[in-house]
Amino acid sequence: MKKIIAICLLTLIILANASLGRAQDATSAATVSPTPTKEDKEIIDLKDKIATKVAELNKANQSAVSGYVTKVSDTSFKIKSTDDTEYEIKVDSIVTKFYQSTTGQKKNLEYSDIKKDVYVVVSGPQLDKTINANSVWVDEEFVVLVGKVSEVNKDDLSLKVATSEKDTYSLDIESSTKQLMFNTKTLDLERTGFSKIKEGDTIHFVIKKTNKAEMRYSAIRMLIIPQEYFIK
Repeated sequence: MKKIIAICLLTLIILANASLGRAQDATSAATVSPTPTKEDKEIIDLKDKIATKVAELNKANQSAVSGYVTKVSDTSFKIKSTDDTEYEIKVDSIVTKFYQSTTGQKKNLEYSDIKKDVYVVVSGPQLDKTINANSVWVDEEFVVLVGKVSEVNKDDLSLKVATSEKDTYSLDIESSTKQLMFNTKTLDLERTGFSKIKEGDTIHFVIKKTNKAEMRYSAIRMLIIPQEYFIK
């Protein structure tokens, strides 16, 4: 009987030592990690330097251009700026973000919202006439111009204005049009109405421009300087 008990105790001790040994081996294997070699460190340093250099180049080449969309394809679109320069805009499905700011608040858009004749502002790294777009903003182009009133049409509440560049604009006066007139006596700016505008008056006006060939727009704001001011 004593022999049997001794054999059992010996077996338990052997099993316990074997389990402890395996646990220690597992712990050692989990905690020991290979030491990076000199070559590994050089590769890591080289990767860091390349990444830093690319970031610096991208930052240095960041550009922002605006214009009207002339053509849209699967991975890029073309725009023509106000000076008639054509740019190719490269689009990345992951990097490029699209927004709209015409409502006064930023709204997320999709690439499918970019259509021909839409006015956009694009920012991103530029190489010659190609831009890898980081962001594309769908916006509206507002233009401030000055000219002389050449015709007042009281039937449809519109004006014809000839600018110094010899362009003639037809302006529709809407209920929302902000109209101010320069008072030649007090030299103050006063609110006015369409009936006070005369041929020969100088007018500063703001319009929302489109990519259409027509020269007729709704006036957003107007400042009228009566011709009397210039002939005193």
